[in-house]
Amino acid sequence: MFRIIDIHTHILPGVDDGAGTWKDTLQLMQTAYAQGTIHMIATPHYSSRVDIDKLVSLRDQAQKLAQNAGLELTVSLGQEILYFEDLPIYLEQGKALSLAGSRYVLVEFQPNDSYQRVWRAVRELVQTGYFPIIAHAERYRCLREDSRVEELIDSGAYLQANAGSILGGILDKTAFWCRRAVMQGRIHFLASDMHNIGHRPPRLEAAAECLAKRLSPAQIQGIVGNNQVFILKDRML
Repeated sequence: MFRIIDIHTHILPGVDDGAGTWKDTLQLMQTAYAQGTIHMIATPHYSSRVDIDKLVSLRDQAQKLAQNAGLELTVSLGQEILYFEDLPIYLEQGKALSLAGSRYVLVEFQPNDSYQRVWRAVRELVQTGYFPIIAHAERYRCLREDSRVEELIDSGAYLQANAGSILGGILDKTAFWCRRAVMQGRIHFLASDMHNIGHRPPRLEAAAECLAKRLSPAQIQGIVGNNQVFILKDRML
């Protein structure tokens, strides 16, 4: 079993489209823990309407819930942030959250956003001292060209893919792109993007088993756990 650090989860109840109740939160944590997850970062969607102190309190409650359930599971806090122009200022002022207090920022875009917008966002975050991680990179049509992915990585971006996207069939173009990107070393982090047991449950174990046909155990451990340690230590990967 792999030692998994999941950097993209929606386990905090009632703040976004993820877990709705503490029962949902516990189900997600128990399922992920059974699959080998030892640390997860709660990443609710950024919203100006949600108070940061409330998120901190919910994270503390989630950690206590895990402990009371006998799970040796650490819960950290961050946000998944739909990119906006003043994001670096919000991060600096503590109005938006990076991952686990590091310089790594989980940022998403609209599926149809232009490559120029994504590239400018990466450049702006890098120039202000952050390490942008592009959430569920397989969703963006503008990244289907290999040269663009390489350019973003060269510019300082990291790419995260969802475990569920690995598991599509042979006719699934997104799954094909995702598995190919993993094998080419262009995916730095594999995460669950878990929302609830019925919709987007934890599937990192299944994704790892799928990739075992193509990658070595060390390579898989890299993208499900070892690379994530650099985030927790706030070091450049």
